[in-house]
Amino acid sequence: MDIKHATKHIHKRVHRTGEEIKNDLPNWIQGVIETEAWRDATRANGEKFETVGDWLVANYPFGPGCGEGEFAIKYDELIVLCDARKELKDTLIRCRPKRKRGPKTKGGNLCDYVTETKRVHGSNSRRYIEERLQRDHPQIWQDYLDCKYKSARAAGIAAGFIKDSHDPAIRIRASWKKLSKKQRKEFLEWIKQN
Repeated sequence: MDIKHATKHIHKRVHRTGEEIKNDLPNWIQGVIETEAWRDATRANGEKFETVGDWLVANYPFGPGCGEGEFAIKYDELIVLCDARKELKDTLIRCRPKRKRGPKTKGGNLCDYVTETKRVHGSNSRRYIEERLQRDHPQIWQDYLDCKYKSARAAGIAAGFIKDSHDPAIRIRASWKKLSKKQRKEFLEWIKQN
């Protein structure tokens, strides 16, 4: 096989696959969402999926297995692939999987556990921020979907419910909480001396 033939063959495969991922995959997911076909699927234990996001990350044959394996498309990468379709991207963000795969059970199947969406003290998870933006700050939420912010955290700072950690006073307070009584006493003595 000569190099021109090989180059042409590889080029066709690479670009066809890239176009399939960029176009066909979002088309397919949008079709599944519009027809609500994912609602017919069940988990290994017979339970229905709560959201399309839960179904997308479910292990094959119960779901497509998004993010399964070294070369599989992760859920966040799927959201990025849908950048050109605001409604689909918004749906995928709102339906971010609430269930994650847990440890293996005795039977060898993966079991599920529900992650809480309530805010844990000091926690600013992306999921919490996205839910709060969507609920309390619809304009900033729309700007976030339009990629006007680098991250969910940046959008949360713009909305005002997350404090910017570049403020030294915030870092000192956070560090103070982590100190033991002995360390606090030593620190206060050091401040008095300086």
